[in-house]
Amino acid sequence: MTINNREDWLNAAVSELRPFFDAVCSPLPANVRVSCGFPSNAKRSGAIGECWADTASADATFEVLISPVLDDPLRVFDVLVHELCHATAGAMNHGVNFQSIAKKMHLAPTGVKGWKATARADSFIPTFGAIVDSLGAYPHAALTMNSKKVQTTRMLKAVCPSCGYTVRLTSKWAALGLPSCPVDSDVLNLV
Repeated sequence: MTINNREDWLNAAVSELRPFFDAVCSPLPANVRVSCGFPSNAKRSGAIGECWADTASADATFEVLISPVLDDPLRVFDVLVHELCHATAGAMNHGVNFQSIAKKMHLAPTGVKGWKATARADSFIPTFGAIVDSLGAYPHAALTMNSKKVQTTRMLKAVCPSCGYTVRLTSKWAALGLPSCPVDSDVLNLV
């Protein structure tokens, strides 16, 4: 199977997973939309997936986001399973309903954050590995969240060539003329 974009890949994965959720008596609702996108608090918390309740959507659809920092198909798939567990009845939080469904879907808590972060249980790959293989490569290249350049200071540094007296000023004021040193009256140099 060749899938050309990530949303088609994710939707195909949801279709493949529906019978598994049915088998554990926690069917997925018909109104689930999956997409590649940054979770709302990803920068702060490091979240790599998110499920929004159908009550938050204008068309009453569960919205699942898989972070674009992920590009490994197996990891994308297990994060998708975690988020789809939230879309089942009564499992929007990480409480006992979610935990029960997640266990049945071959996930395990990471231990660091309890069930807020999960990993594949030993039975995950034997259960879902063939499905992930059949979906093929995840058609996406990982994004890095730390790509923004940090703003540097706009102030220029001016130093007295004689005594080392230092002052900072904007380029606007430097263009009008550099100040003089209050100690020895030399004109300061931009460094």
